[in-house]
Amino acid sequence: MIGKKLVLCVPFIMLSLGGCSGNKDLFEPVEAPEIANKLGVSEVWSTSVGGSDKYYSSLSPAVSGSNIYAASRNGAVFSINAQSGTKQWTADLDAEDENNDRRSARLSGGVSAFGSKVSVGSENGYIYVLDSATGKLQWKKYLENEIVTSPAFSVDGSRLFVLDSVGRLFCFDVLSGERLWVSGDTSNKLRLRVQSKPVVVGSSYIFVGQASGRVQIISQLNGAVVSEITVGNKSGSNELERVADVSSSPLILGENMYTTAYNSGFMNISLESRTLMSKLGYRSSKDLAFDSNVFVITEDNGHISCISRADNHEIWTNSQLTYRNVTAPAIYGNYVVVGDLQGYIYFLSLADGRIQSKLDTDGTPIYTAPKVIGGDILIQTSGGDLECLRYDPSGMARAKFTAQAQELSAAGVGLDFGNQGGIYGIGALTAEQLQERRAEANRIVREIEARERAQAAQEREYLRQKAEYERRKAEYEAAVKKAEEERRAEVSGFGLVPGVKSDSSGQSDSSTSSAEQNAQPTEEQQKEKASGFGL
Repeated sequence: MIGKKLVLCVPFIMLSLGGCSGNKDLFEPVEAPEIANKLGVSEVWSTSVGGSDKYYSSLSPAVSGSNIYAASRNGAVFSINAQSGTKQWTADLDAEDENNDRRSARLSGGVSAFGSKVSVGSENGYIYVLDSATGKLQWKKYLENEIVTSPAFSVDGSRLFVLDSVGRLFCFDVLSGERLWVSGDTSNKLRLRVQSKPVVVGSSYIFVGQASGRVQIISQLNGAVVSEITVGNKSGSNELERVADVSSSPLILGENMYTTAYNSGFMNISLESRTLMSKLGYRSSKDLAFDSNVFVITEDNGHISCISRADNHEIWTNSQLTYRNVTAPAIYGNYVVVGDLQGYIYFLSLADGRIQSKLDTDGTPIYTAPKVIGGDILIQTSGGDLECLRYDPSGMARAKFTAQAQELSAAGVGLDFGNQGGIYGIGALTAEQLQERRAEANRIVREIEARERAQAAQEREYLRQKAEYERRKAEYEAAVKKAEEERRAEVSGFGLVPGVKSDSSGQSDSSTSSAEQNAQPTEEQQKEKASGFGL
């Protein structure tokens, strides 16, 4: 692996919200611990997928079938063979017209893939859908606001759900790119930079955490908010203290939802009865990891904790990485794997939390959780390295990966929020009220579409004016150049003696008239004139 380079960084969440503290050492990261490696972790392959140019972008790879899809902030999207690490195609979204006057395509939030489609969003406000076999752009849409989290496909791959940075959730038809509906919660102006990913549950609902401190349960059919569950505790004397974003993606297992909020605890909520089953005091804005026995949480202070699924007791906590901007965890066989702000990868024992190995990458921060694929684990650094690592001597990692996938696929089966109230819940509104709500929603959608058309028209007019300016500029520069060339041609033959012009052969041109020559006084005349002057 590439040698270590020193990178100075403060934890991202603390930089966003806690940086105003008068104590500059309040969130000082501890030194990376010295670890004697006990595991024979091997590198299967490594490739470069472009970095994030020192900006924070939560780019992470997506896996579909035997392929991995990854992206860089500057607009490059790659298809990679999962076995060999060989790149199969590269698409350049930075070449799209809308990115001409930006720093770059500014891709962010990670890639999603399903079947024949790959999708990624950008901070420039665009969602892109590409063909997974060729990388050809299928369609793109402008959403007005940044997209900083991964989009999600429906279970049949026919719809794409995209959350923007202000809390709006969009639904698109995957084949045509037609926008089907818009929903969500835009009530909070102050929010964390990191956001919850939309979580698709079966073919009926989408769960999404919002900056309001609530998890919204939204109908996939029409975008109706069928229920909201309060998770974050909005308390404090100022706006910063009242930040309660649910920026970790809700984890749905069976009929229960597990989630955390920025300033609240780790909650277990029964979706069937809509009751709080338990709440523990772990504060995190990062996704949870789980297996059949435990949950693992990375708290915002960098502590990593393991909690029993059976009775909620804490099995262990590791505080060796305090404020090292530790990523969300991944359970990989009998280990917990995380990355940090200096590009170190740590393997912790799932049994007792002790760090068993510390590995180098390219020395740049790792912002997103490691991703397990079968018996391997993927790490993407902000510097652009994508590494596939392996340590699965007993096959435990592969077995747990399969079990987790099966449990997630069965999540929420049989859940029905139709009679549980909410904004559009059955029985919550009369038919007239529901019609009024829908009319208002349609009005808002029409306004958004009108703004998008106006924006598109402004962009077209800008491009037209820019092209006209470039044309006139080129004509002016050509005219100036021509005039300068003519002037140089006119004066280039004149020397120091007036009236004498040299030709190409170097001989003088007798252009001075004889009358002009005779007008000059002779030497004898000059002496005669001078002799008349005395002292």
